[in-house]
Amino acid sequence: MKPQKIWKSFQEQLDLLDERELVIEDKKNALGYLKKIGYYRLSGYLYSFRQIDEENPKNRLDNFISGSRFEDVKALYLFDKKLRQLALDALERIEIAL
Repeated sequence: MKPQKIWKSFQEQLDLLDERELVIEDKKNALGYLKKIGYYRLSGYLYSFRQIDEENPKNRLDNFISGSRFEDVKALYLFDKKLRQLALDALERIEIAL
């Protein structure tokens, strides 16, 4: 059985991202986003910034690709959020038209 993950405070989560070499230019802002979005939800957007395992290219390592920035992860999250909102708005218009 896989061991359970240990609970971490928002600051500890931010420190973990920093340890894994994610560039965090504005730690206060990043901490605010972690509190607002949550680490679990943000982890889906962090995934594409993680290093690829050379031994098994289908897997990702915990460390981030050199130069990966929290701001880029945040921008990807905000883009996806906006895209979801637009898609739901369009779907609502289609439902009403039918």
